[in-house]
Amino acid sequence: MLLKKYNKDEITNVKKIGVIMFGLMGDVILRTPVISALKKLYPEAKVVVLVDPIGKAVLECNDEVNEILVFDRKKEKNKLKQNLKKIKSILRVRNEKFDLLVNLYNAGLSRPMVFFSGSHYKLGFCQQKNKYLYNVVNECEEDRLKEAQSLYNYMISTVEALSDEKFSLQPRFDISNSVHQKVQNYLQSFKNYSEKTYTLNLAASKEDKILDFEKYFYIVKYLYEKYRYVPAIISNPSQEYLQERFVKEFLKESSIPYIQLKTLPLEEVAALIKETAFIVTPDTGLMHLAISLDSYILTIFTYTHPIFVDPKSKKFISLYEKFDEGCFYQHQNISEDKIKEKVDILIQRFSQ
Repeated sequence: MLLKKYNKDEITNVKKIGVIMFGLMGDVILRTPVISALKKLYPEAKVVVLVDPIGKAVLECNDEVNEILVFDRKKEKNKLKQNLKKIKSILRVRNEKFDLLVNLYNAGLSRPMVFFSGSHYKLGFCQQKNKYLYNVVNECEEDRLKEAQSLYNYMISTVEALSDEKFSLQPRFDISNSVHQKVQNYLQSFKNYSEKTYTLNLAASKEDKILDFEKYFYIVKYLYEKYRYVPAIISNPSQEYLQERFVKEFLKESSIPYIQLKTLPLEEVAALIKETAFIVTPDTGLMHLAISLDSYILTIFTYTHPIFVDPKSKKFISLYEKFDEGCFYQHQNISEDKIKEKVDILIQRFSQ
């Protein structure tokens, strides 16, 4: 029946699950707790993820994922080609014959994918528009993005439609032993590498998330002069100029030692974060990667409130000046005093 709605106790015989996880690296990582929950609920089921190209790099070592389907969602200039591309993608999903299709994207192409999927059970977020697309009942009392609820809570709330069990919010990223060893050898090739090396990420997906270089330098200088910590500076694909400029304009003429890293594949970046003491980064994909690795993180928030991404861990330290009450987006002019305060907290917690 097209309009029949299913409650959790009516969902049976789930052998193949599709999970739509389009989005950037951080978006994919913060959804991995949902995969873990689905695998726990249906251990014998095949879990297939639907991702953009970056999603493959995030999930290819995850043994809870049985298959990865990569979709090219770049828009074509020719409208006919674009429509044919969409139809092809929709038919590709339909041909998978999923028993359960879970939409963790809920925008754009994912909606017609769900509608035409032919899946027996279709599940989306609670408190959302387009509820007609889904036949698994998923209701919650309040919007998960309000009050003190992060995106991690919002994502895992999807699984509440399938079980009363409380599932972990801890995201997951796996690193192979060979890659771990490769990165260890790479770091040891630098004379400035030691147990007091930390990862420094300057880049972010949006310009308004990047801190002024003068403030970055103040963080680096304070970490070195007070605690003798040395940065290993990541070079990000298409944003290599940030690392090069920071080194040239701020570090070369200073007395602060540093490590200038080459551009690394994602799995090697993860191993790098794991091998260093902690990471200093804006609110971006590498922050979510560090959360998945249970690393110590000093996250710089220049505009967006940390409430959306805070994993509620003592290893996660948020650096921002002040948000007015009820304001979730506000430009932050972070002071030197605030930087010192949060860096001190980071080192104190890391040293315990």
